Formats: sequence, C-alpha cells, structure tokens
Amino acid sequence: MIRGEKMASFVKFEKEIESDYRRALDDVKRPDEIGKVFVDYAFRFLKMVNEEIPASFKDEISFNPESDKVFEISGDLREFLGELIEKSDLMAILERMASSAVHRYKKLKKDDERTDLFRLGENARAH
Repeated sequence: MIRGEKMASFVKFEKEIESDYRRALDDVKRPDEIGKVFVDYAFRFLKMVNEEIPASFKDEISFNPESDKVFEISGDLREFLGELIEKSDLMAILERMASSAVHRYKKLKKDDERTDLFRLGENARAH
C-alpha cells in the first residue's frame, strides 16, 4: 500500500458481531466444531462488508487450526473481494477472529486429551 493512501476500515462491523462470535465459540464443546463457527462468522462479517457476496462463496473460506495458515479465502471469493483484501483492515479482522478460534480450539483439544486420559484411568480400574 502506498503511503498516504486511504485504507478502508471495517472495525465497526467487527464490533457488531464480536460478542455473538465469542459466545458462539464458548458454546462449542468439541474441537472439530470450531471451524464451522469461524467460517459462519467470517462469512457473516464479509456479508456485512459487501452484502452482494453470493452464499455459495462461503465454501471458499477454510479454517485449519493445525496449519501455519490458519484460514484462507480462495477462488471466486478472493477475486470478488479484490482490492479490499489489500486496501482495508479486512484481513486483519479475519486474522483476529481466527486467532480467537484457534485459542478456543487448543483449549478444547487440551481438555479433550485430559478427558481421554481420565477415561483410560477408569477403564484400567474396571478390569
């Protein structure tokens, strides 16, 4: 981006969905459900940015908490968003959303591993 060039900001939309998003993440009980919540809210956010985004583009948002690239926007959706990706805070907002989702994912995964250890201990005593 060129110095002095205006940058579009969508923090207002982020603030509008932030508490619902956090609540939805908190309501998730299994690590494998986190991706769906992230994709749903990321798409909801993008629809606030541009309500003309076709619903079919939702499939072009991916979430992989085990990867270096936690989320990705690909194909037609990336093309549709065009310059907004480079000339706005859109990606930074999605990165913050993804970071919250990864944090919740890791917590659930850790809790899940502890529960499995507890179950193993119970099974060992039963025999």
